[in-house]
Amino acid sequence: MKSALLSALLLLSGTLSYSVASAATNKLKNSAKFYSFQFKAPTSKVFAITKKAASKEQAYKLAAAECFSKLTGNKYPGEEKGLEIIDICANPKM
Repeated sequence: MKSALLSALLLLSGTLSYSVASAATNKLKNSAKFYSFQFKAPTSKVFAITKKAASKEQAYKLAAAECFSKLTGNKYPGEEKGLEIIDICANPKM
């Protein structure tokens, strides 16, 4: 009797935990917004990157990574040019 009751409680507890986690995940998906960032390329050309994320900080990190990939072409740019690109991507225009 005790083990059946304990099993039922554990099952219920697991179901509740899953439901709460699932609801939190759905809320996170629904609360995601689009954020747009503008970057100034070394050629003085301004380009925008828009990312969807739950927070502006998360969107900024995604946009900065895409900016770096776009400006380097996924190739090693060399130390000096790489530092210049990092500076551009770390400091979007506001």
